[in-house]
Amino acid sequence: MAAPFAPSGKALGQTTAQVPASVPAESVASPGDESRREVAEMSAQLAQQRAELSTLREELQRKLAEERSAREATEARVQTNARAEVDAALKAEREGRQWLTISGFVQADLNVNQTSQDQINSSTGAPLNDNRFLIRRARLGAFVDQQYLAGVLEIDANTVNGAQVRPMDVEATVKWPGGSVPLAALTVGLFKIPFGFEVMERDRDRIFTERSTFIRALFPGEYDLGARLAGGWRFVRYALAVQNGEPIGENTFPVRDPNQAKDITGRLGIVSEVSDKVSVQAGFSGLTGKGFHKGTSPTKPTLIWQDLNENGQYNAGELIVSPGTSGQPSQNFSRYAVGADALVTVRYLNDFSTTVYAEFARATNLDRWFLVADPYGPLGRDLREWGYYVAAVQNLGPHLRLGLRYDHYNPDLDSTDRQAAVTVPSSQDISTVSAAVALVGKTAAFSGRLVAEYDWISDHQGRNVSGLPTDLRNNAFTLRAEVAF
Repeated sequence: MAAPFAPSGKALGQTTAQVPASVPAESVASPGDESRREVAEMSAQLAQQRAELSTLREELQRKLAEERSAREATEARVQTNARAEVDAALKAEREGRQWLTISGFVQADLNVNQTSQDQINSSTGAPLNDNRFLIRRARLGAFVDQQYLAGVLEIDANTVNGAQVRPMDVEATVKWPGGSVPLAALTVGLFKIPFGFEVMERDRDRIFTERSTFIRALFPGEYDLGARLAGGWRFVRYALAVQNGEPIGENTFPVRDPNQAKDITGRLGIVSEVSDKVSVQAGFSGLTGKGFHKGTSPTKPTLIWQDLNENGQYNAGELIVSPGTSGQPSQNFSRYAVGADALVTVRYLNDFSTTVYAEFARATNLDRWFLVADPYGPLGRDLREWGYYVAAVQNLGPHLRLGLRYDHYNPDLDSTDRQAAVTVPSSQDISTVSAAVALVGKTAAFSGRLVAEYDWISDHQGRNVSGLPTDLRNNAFTLRAEVAF
């Protein structure tokens, strides 16, 4: 008997799928392959975005660099234009306007000197008292400076030899501009003799009350009339002057010229800032010229009666015949000088500095103040002069300065003397040690100084009771009050 339900090889309700007999394995997709494909697509998109971002960044940097370059170029152009406008304005101002400066100073002194006497000099009528108050210098000046022209007019008033007012510095200058100094400047008028350092130093700058003895002897007054060519290039400085040869302070013909010959004076030097703390200047100077000896007029014979017995009547032997003398013509004589100077300044703190300087000169027949040289005078020979000084100035802050100087001068290297009827060599030299202390004060418009100086002087012009040379007691003290503007 057959079974009611016979298995037929498939379950109830099951459909049989039609599967091809042969299907490739790779044609059947799997979930892992789809994920990998999505990751690859995302990676490609991310790489593309990175590339685009890098391109954008480079573009931004390029644009920023272009903007920065344009801004810098604009700023440079603006600065150049502004500088050009300022330079043009300054040039126009220099060309169209004069630079005028008014300045001056007063130096009032109290002098005390060991040689002072309550007497009168019988030959000159001048008082021998030197313990006194005096106005040593009172200067008022106007200074004009343009690009190619300059001028100076300075007046001096003093009571050294009585009250007097006189021109001191009168200059008219045509110049060729250079750096800190003109390349060349031609000056005519009354100006300082270009020799050495102390002659050219301004009176308001010097801590010592007066210049050294040998400078005052060779160049009294410092100013003379003439023409000068001066200038500089970089660190080199030069000056060459042709002048009358009769300075404003000499004893014979001040600011006049008794002969046709002229003195030629020159200086060649350097000025250098070795570093921000050290500065140096030095130079060589020379002078050649002609001095003047005043002649004498002829005299007639004269008859002189001397009342020897004072009876009011002529007696034999009381007539004296004075023969006439022949005149002597005026004569010129040669004079010259050579010199050298040097100065070093060291700055080591604010307003603290040390300056050391020195100068010497060797001359013939050039003394015009101390022992006036005249080879046709009483001595009848040339006078050879020699002098030097060494000085140091210490600045101790803005209000205190100290100065020490030693100077030596011999007006006649060939001097002789008669002792016990024998001619022996002698010395007429004078040496001075000067110590000065200065209190300094400054404001925006004024400056002032109070200077105290003592001079120890060794002077062989003195004579003892036996008539022999000895040191002349002539030490001096000076107290100076100065105001400048």
